Amino acid sequence: MAVQEQFPHVHWVWKGAISFVYEVHPRIVVKVPKSGDFEREQFRKEVRIYELFSQHSLCPSVVQCFFYTENGIFLEYMRDVSLCYRIQNNHILDKKTHVVIRVEKLEPLRLRKQWMNELAQAVAFLESLNLAHGDLRPENILLDRDQLKLSDFDCTAEFGADFDACMAPYGRILNSDEPDHGRCGSAGFLGPRTEQFALGSLYYFINYGFEVYGDRCLTEEPYEHGPMVLKYLQRLQFPDLDSNPPIDDIIDQCWHNKYTTIADLASHTKRLMDESANTTTNSELGGREEGSRGVRIPVETVSNRGPVTLNHTIDGLQDSLENLSMLVSQNANDAVTTDGRAIGDIRGDFSKREFSQGLESRGLLSLLSSGEPEELGFKLVWYRHSL
Repeated sequence: MAVQEQFPHVHWVWKGAISFVYEVHPRIVVKVPKSGDFEREQFRKEVRIYELFSQHSLCPSVVQCFFYTENGIFLEYMRDVSLCYRIQNNHILDKKTHVVIRVEKLEPLRLRKQWMNELAQAVAFLESLNLAHGDLRPENILLDRDQLKLSDFDCTAEFGADFDACMAPYGRILNSDEPDHGRCGSAGFLGPRTEQFALGSLYYFINYGFEVYGDRCLTEEPYEHGPMVLKYLQRLQFPDLDSNPPIDDIIDQCWHNKYTTIADLASHTKRLMDESANTTTNSELGGREEGSRGVRIPVETVSNRGPVTLNHTIDGLQDSLENLSMLVSQNANDAVTTDGRAIGDIRGDFSKREFSQGLESRGLLSLLSSGEPEELGFKLVWYRHSL
């Protein structure tokens, strides 16, 4: 019997590096490993991480797992786009150089601070388990409405392991002045240094609207841009920070390894978010010194393409209050019981874990693992429930 005949409510919604993702319920997806040996080994690593997570209190900023086996991981369905898509959707690019020449808008400042804190709390949770995510980048950060959660733990490893997934600008190569962190020319070892550096670059991406050096030409040939960014970061050469001073301070400290632990960073971002909640002055409602709705702000850069124009629309206090109301509602929906189940799972006697176990017992994972999605008759339906 064809998979879709036996399981008509299962839909293929995503193709990742090591797995395929299927929707099995409007709030549940399942990740199934690809058939290659490398992909299956990486998938087993992620299963082990979720097994470890299950032994500890749930972190609200980590994508929740309901059930796992060696052939599948049932996860909460983050129904919006990734952080990468959300930010890049506001880019205007030069067609020849692919440099960002304009950012159509930034997210509201309150939301950006919330995201910074959610990321820090997620990585601090990993740190409490002596783990580093090892692949912190926008593609591995998912959104549901405006709630952000960390995902994809196939590169997660204990502190002290080699940093194998180093990718600029979320990782950097060591220079000769850093022998304590590893061999010169390598990415070094996983730990608070590598995690906070990645977070600093993520915070830059969130608050400036483009990646580090993404707004300027560093070389005449576009294909040489990436290697040049790698060299700049190895030398600890960073773009000027001229946005919101408290946020810029956090970014700078992350880039220069000033936080002893990620928990220290998480305390800092929590204070920043709390201060924003308690104060609603004009300076806090704007990002780059914004004022009223519809302000166009020229941002000077050292790009040899000339100035980048930031067309930043500010939604003001009303939108901030709407965001806060929405987040309170979302957090209520995501509340958990003492045994780690979402309160929403209990309403109507619906358990996401039992639902997932039922699909596994009916052979869904075996069927999905038996071939590529196209071979099984699926067509990719991207983000069926996008909000």
